[in-house]
Amino acid sequence: MIQSSGEKDKGRNKELHRLNNLKQKEATTEVKPLEERQRKRSKIFSILDGSLFSVSVGLTGNFISAFGVALGVSNFMIGMLATVPHLIAAIIQLSVQSVRSMFRNRKAHIVFFATLQALMWLPLIFAPQLHAPGPWLLLFITLNAVFGMLINPVWNSFVTDIVLEDERGSFFGLRNMFTGLTAFLGTIAAGWILNSIPPTHPFLGFTILFVLACVFRLMSAYFLSKMDDPSEDGLSYDTPDVVGFLRKAHHTPLGQFTIFLMLFNISVYIASPFFAVYQLSVLKFSYSTFTMIAAASAVSSFVTMLFWGKYVDKVGAKNVLVISGFLIPAVPMLWALTANPLHLVVIEVFSGIVWAGFNLSVSAYVFDATERSQRTKEIAEYTLMVQVAVFFGAMLGSGILGFFPIGSKFSFLFIFVLSAILRLLIMLVFFRSIRELRIIEVPIKGRMFRRFVNIKPHHGVIYEPAVETLQGNTHNMQPKEINETMKNYVNKSKQKKL
Repeated sequence: MIQSSGEKDKGRNKELHRLNNLKQKEATTEVKPLEERQRKRSKIFSILDGSLFSVSVGLTGNFISAFGVALGVSNFMIGMLATVPHLIAAIIQLSVQSVRSMFRNRKAHIVFFATLQALMWLPLIFAPQLHAPGPWLLLFITLNAVFGMLINPVWNSFVTDIVLEDERGSFFGLRNMFTGLTAFLGTIAAGWILNSIPPTHPFLGFTILFVLACVFRLMSAYFLSKMDDPSEDGLSYDTPDVVGFLRKAHHTPLGQFTIFLMLFNISVYIASPFFAVYQLSVLKFSYSTFTMIAAASAVSSFVTMLFWGKYVDKVGAKNVLVISGFLIPAVPMLWALTANPLHLVVIEVFSGIVWAGFNLSVSAYVFDATERSQRTKEIAEYTLMVQVAVFFGAMLGSGILGFFPIGSKFSFLFIFVLSAILRLLIMLVFFRSIRELRIIEVPIKGRMFRRFVNIKPHHGVIYEPAVETLQGNTHNMQPKEINETMKNYVNKSKQKKL
């Protein structure tokens, strides 16, 4: 049965009303909240956890592909390393509800898998001794991703019970600023270590990186263990239902957003895994140059993250996402226009700024689009869909590169330009269909309202029932009476201007 656009809009509006009603109901549900002192302490520990974990990410994230290049693995394997671990992890995380029931609370679950994730860096030390290191590398990078993915849905539920809704943008902006800074420091340290090792010991530098990554992740797990775990009253631990999620995707804010993000990630990952290969194998950059370019985006990201966080709280996640989303296609296009390292540093500074806004707004939007009781389940479903798209995009990019001679510069420039065009087209098609889900406060400077109004999706203007008259008196009014008063006031204002 084919639905008309009007019927689809009615379905979407109905789902938005349902989501808003549920959020209001959740807000009034009796859940044992943390004390203000506990919340502040837990937020500090969360920042410390994220900062130390990001050192681990900085030490390794940009250098797994470099390690693969040093081991002599193929472009196809590089693409596999960038995507297969996260795809398998996203599939396995569908069982996160069953796994969660094995632990007494969310904190115990998170700390256990954070510890296992840390230990998965150590087996990579033995990869250079193997005749075929690619599968060994893929195995333990996959296990690392699996343990991380089993953390994510539970951590999202855990942290959103600690951080109040109206401070999420500011908190995650602050937290991401610190994590961006420490990731940058980790990246700089990794580049310095790799450049300091003599050529006679080509893999010693990577061994040091993996040991340090393990240590810093264990330290982050310690601070996770110090956080307070809010009550889980009202939470549901239903098994994720991917088929059901897809069936209703067109009628739910999260489903529509997931479709957009899947297509956008396909366009991104056509090129994303191959920037490192392009720099090290085609442009023949040294590790120091490679590190300098990678660090540029980390610097600009953490410098602007706090601004983006406050802006999300002020204007909503959708507006930030649209602004940054339309700027992102410029990044691969600019990469295709120059091979000058200094130019590429400037491009990556720009990249860090726009991706910081995009990633933060995506996180905020997903939190806004999910109900507290179903958040763990729905984020697991959403994550799987996105990782399927990431895998498909990287395999598509790898397949395109396979049509060209090995090491061809033109082949990389082709996928960069293709990625840029597809990113722009997807933004043009979808940006109007993404709807703001958060109530945004808009100050009114005139005399009509005593304080402020709220703008709520598909509810029009939501304002206080106590209205100040033009004579300065205040009295309570019913919604219909307020609407009439507002219309009369606006009409009189227009007549005066005319």
